[in-house]
Amino acid sequence: MDLNQYLLALKARRKAFITVLAATVFTAIVVALLIPKRYDAVATILIDARDEQTLAPARMSPRERAGYIFTQMELISSGKVAQKVVRDLKLAQQPGLREDWEKDTGGVGSIEEWLAAGLLEKLKVDSGASNILVVKYSANDPKKAAEVANAFAKAYLDVALELRTEPSREAAAWFDEQIKTLRADLTGAQTKLAAYQKQKGVTGAEERMDVEYTRLAELNGELGRQKNATLDAQTRYKQAQDLIKDGISLEAFPEVLANGYIITVKAALQAAEGRLQEQAEVYGDKHPTYQRTLAEVQGLRERLNNEAKKVVTGLGNAVSQNQKRVEELQAGLKEQQERINTMRESRVDMAVLTRDLENAQRSYDGALARAMAVKVDSKVRQTNLAMLTPAVEPLKPAMPKVGLISGLSIVIGLLLAGGIVYALEMMDRRVRSRSDLEARLAVPSLGLLSKWTPAGGRLLPSPHSPVRNALPRPW
Repeated sequence: MDLNQYLLALKARRKAFITVLAATVFTAIVVALLIPKRYDAVATILIDARDEQTLAPARMSPRERAGYIFTQMELISSGKVAQKVVRDLKLAQQPGLREDWEKDTGGVGSIEEWLAAGLLEKLKVDSGASNILVVKYSANDPKKAAEVANAFAKAYLDVALELRTEPSREAAAWFDEQIKTLRADLTGAQTKLAAYQKQKGVTGAEERMDVEYTRLAELNGELGRQKNATLDAQTRYKQAQDLIKDGISLEAFPEVLANGYIITVKAALQAAEGRLQEQAEVYGDKHPTYQRTLAEVQGLRERLNNEAKKVVTGLGNAVSQNQKRVEELQAGLKEQQERINTMRESRVDMAVLTRDLENAQRSYDGALARAMAVKVDSKVRQTNLAMLTPAVEPLKPAMPKVGLISGLSIVIGLLLAGGIVYALEMMDRRVRSRSDLEARLAVPSLGLLSKWTPAGGRLLPSPHSPVRNALPRPW
């Protein structure tokens, strides 16, 4: 059957086509008007990227943020939020619901779980590829749809705040116990270090070591100088002893020449010797004046010798004193070295105690900072979530859409009516055109009748018809 034949069949069977189309459209409209209406109420929630009530804000990557938003969607659709909605709206107290629950479940489980499961079946959550969560609830009553959608949004915000603060409160209590222990450890480390410093007499190890090393350097320098002075004194004393041993006068000895008293005695001796020489020429060596002057010269010379010997004795005493000083400096140097070695050993022990104190302080500071952050998180009043737009009662039902159903019913009716016409034509094939006749009989046509419709649809007149001739004239 080609298109022309199908169009002729549609024209011939137009009553069946129109009847099927009208029945389809009528049935669809009746069904659309009879099925219960469904209203969709929508509430939106904003997820803010910032969290102003935390001491440790974290930046999330796009992948982590996508996972976080998906988690929030799952949280809204969780049983915990749905059961809170049931409690907030007091749905379990509505009349007749307990009987429906017992009839449906046989009393197994709780009525809150049963009601929550029913609510979740009509709930839909979407993010729309943004930071806005769309909470949509469907119900037969527009007021109930808006009420339940807002209840889901509010319950989600409350549960999110509870899930944030409850672990923080538990962690804060745990940190309080840990801080007490860490504070005790810190106090114990401080006490040990202070007791050790008091026992060893070391405070400010670095400064004290610098002082001790400076003292050691000073003792080394003083010991070197004292050894040089001792060696010099020993050399001069030995020279004086050698002069005395050889019977050489000590008048030319440097220490003797530098002695002021000896210089004075020596000057008096020279003056007396001068007078003695004059008196010897004038009076002779037997004269009493000469004798007195000679006694004076002898006394001065004896005094000079005695003073020279005292100088030599002083050199010996200086040697002894220098040697004693050297011994004292050597003993002090040895004691200083022992003190430094002791301080080094104490420094090692004190370094261990200091490191223990620093570790205890670091642990305490870290735990204290973390505890403060957790306490702040446990006392927050809101999360980074906020109600953007609450749900309002929808004015028009979301389902059924009569206009859409009507349009679809027309399309479906056209297709169905066309199919029925085609089926009827195939079951009762008729000749409806010249080409159809030629195709079916496989013979050429000799002529074509004019378009004529007999009266009353009859080829021959009826006995009661006033028409005499039913057939038309051929001319």
